[in-house]
Amino acid sequence: MPDKLKNIETIIFDFDGTIADTLELGIKVANQLSHRYRYKQISNKEELEFYRNLSTQNAIKAIGISLVKLPFVASAFRKRLSKSIHELQPIPGINEVIKQLSVNYQLGIVTSNSRQNTMAFLNNQGLSDCFTYYSTGTRLFKKYHTIRSLLKSTKLDSAKVLLIGDETRDIEAAKKCGLPIISVAWGFHTEKVLRSYQPDYLIHEPHELITLLITNSK
Repeated sequence: MPDKLKNIETIIFDFDGTIADTLELGIKVANQLSHRYRYKQISNKEELEFYRNLSTQNAIKAIGISLVKLPFVASAFRKRLSKSIHELQPIPGINEVIKQLSVNYQLGIVTSNSRQNTMAFLNNQGLSDCFTYYSTGTRLFKKYHTIRSLLKSTKLDSAKVLLIGDETRDIEAAKKCGLPIISVAWGFHTEKVLRSYQPDYLIHEPHELITLLITNSK
């Protein structure tokens, strides 16, 4: 097992794009709200790839959502998504990986999605019993504050906590909190932009988590 992962006892997952395959449904919902909040729609794969290769903050700016407007868009997005939560599917293979990891580690979720949406999805997938810690509805660009608050309130030792996420802001949050980060290339951001932010580890398939965290420790 890599040195940075040897003492890990708790794993904090991002939700959207890391556990739940929200990309297609998320674009659908975002496009439905675009006229109300006056920002650009994503109409084809070329446009989507353009945004996926930008940092989270730059992608939001490029699509035309101001920081003033962002909380209102995020709230409307979560509410609209809740109506389609039954359509949401897990990243292929992630359910089995989470169940296996939960035997060896404490698991948590930190997400900007709502508690209602997160729990509805986990209950639908039979995963709710796998997680001990939750922090939901977090501000998009204050994730490191949320993680710090979670560590403090739960008295978790940051030296024994790992973050897993699919966006550049997950990498930024991990670095600010002094946590190792495993970035996953199956979510919103492309491998190219994730690598430019220098995560500790970058993986392409959920089963690689088992290789990194369990198989190599034996």
